[in-house]
Amino acid sequence: MSSPRTGPAGRDPGRPREPVLARDLLDPDSIRVLEAVPARAGKGPARIAIAAGVDFDTVMRCLGGLAAAGFVERCDRGWRLRR
Repeated sequence: MSSPRTGPAGRDPGRPREPVLARDLLDPDSIRVLEAVPARAGKGPARIAIAAGVDFDTVMRCLGGLAAAGFVERCDRGWRLRR
């Protein structure tokens, strides 16, 4: 049973949940771009932009941030998820 200071399962309802995964900290555009990057064969930024539904400048900004965070890497065919 919950008390006035805690919610279900003893969690404080006024306190936001902490991220479970590093990707939980990404902004919505970066998440869309990350989901559009292939795991094996690379894909060019223009194709990633189309698949993610964002413009080219947004995909380039996101890819830079995702690469710096270790999510993606450049390869001979463009960009792919980092292993």
